[in-house]
Amino acid sequence: MARKKKTSAAVNTAGKTRSSETDSQEHDFDLLEDGFDGEIDEDLFNDDESDSDSPSTGKKRASKRSQNVRDDSFSDSSITWYLEQINKIPLLGREEEEACARAARDGDEKAKERLIKANLRFVVSIAKKYQTSGISLLDIINEGNMGLIKAADKFDPERGFHFISYAVWWIRQAIILAISQKISLIRLPLNRTADMQKIEKMHKKLEHKLGREPSVHEIAEELDMDDDEINYLRNISQDHISLDATFGDADDTSIISMLEDPRVDSPDHQLLEDSLKDALNAVLNTLTASEREILKLRFGLDGEKPLSLQQIGEKFKLSKERIRQIEKKAIRRLRHPSRSQRLKSFMLE
Repeated sequence: MARKKKTSAAVNTAGKTRSSETDSQEHDFDLLEDGFDGEIDEDLFNDDESDSDSPSTGKKRASKRSQNVRDDSFSDSSITWYLEQINKIPLLGREEEEACARAARDGDEKAKERLIKANLRFVVSIAKKYQTSGISLLDIINEGNMGLIKAADKFDPERGFHFISYAVWWIRQAIILAISQKISLIRLPLNRTADMQKIEKMHKKLEHKLGREPSVHEIAEELDMDDDEINYLRNISQDHISLDATFGDADDTSIISMLEDPRVDSPDHQLLEDSLKDALNAVLNTLTASEREILKLRFGLDGEKPLSLQQIGEKFKLSKERIRQIEKKAIRRLRHPSRSQRLKSFMLE
């Protein structure tokens, strides 16, 4: 019963207001691009390998799984129960999401809770990619839920993008921050690291030779070490992850590459910038081709260095004065309410 209460606390995370302070980088929309439909398959928590593996391989995997889960982690039944609970929560359509987001922004706590709970399944999909040593899957999910809450607190529906496109960054950032805090990121002394590598190498060698899991004593004898020393180093290796270690299936993504970088813009800035570019292009497309091109060159709207009227005139084989006239007309057209209204939400108050 106590175990079920713990899981319930994770499900009810959406009702809390705790959040992690994060200010860094990175969007990952692969889940969105894969067509995430909100349904969580319980098989995603099982190994991908078939049941036809040899006994020795099966034992090896069982040993690896036991190392990757803390002694106090929740059981498979708790994970199953959690999934059953969140799969009962209805998803939101685009209009419902926008209505909830607006109400949440205006202080409606029930609307914010609904927005959060409708996306708890997405958190599980992200969390599964970060299963690693020293932190249980349900703990990772719970940290991701904290990021989801932070996203709901900060989201502005008027910017024009989906809530989950915004929330995915906060979810990932909360998970990464929690992992960096809960595992040892301090590099071990070189001699200790070398000993751990020797133990692992001997473990594999004896396993292949004996056709079974070697005992601690057998490994110790081969390496001329004490049983206690073997146990000590193996315990350290369970809690220690290299800064170069990768997460789950993301073979090219290391811990160190994902830690907070203050030089990288927050998602608010990046999404706002992307949204502004889209809105600006939409407005510019209402102008003539020459007006659009001249404004882009004049103000460096394509990321290039702004050009002078003289330089633009030479490019179009027109006089400097003619370019100035076209520019003036284009700006006047942009000020028309039918166009300027599209950019109003991006202006500083």
